[in-house]
Amino acid sequence: MASLTQTTRHRRKLRRSKAGRARKRAQHLHGTTPPFPIHTPEADANKPDEARKED
Repeated sequence: MASLTQTTRHRRKLRRSKAGRARKRAQHLHGTTPPFPIHTPEADANKPDEARKED
């Protein structure tokens, strides 16, 4: 039988390794930067003249 000290250390180690696991998984899958619009009407209006040429 394991001593109470070893049992406590093992439980604390498990708790530390599992802490934040759901948050870490969500950030890994979805990233940490919130989505933002890239091509907005304001950005299109501020384009340089060379970029405004339509093909």
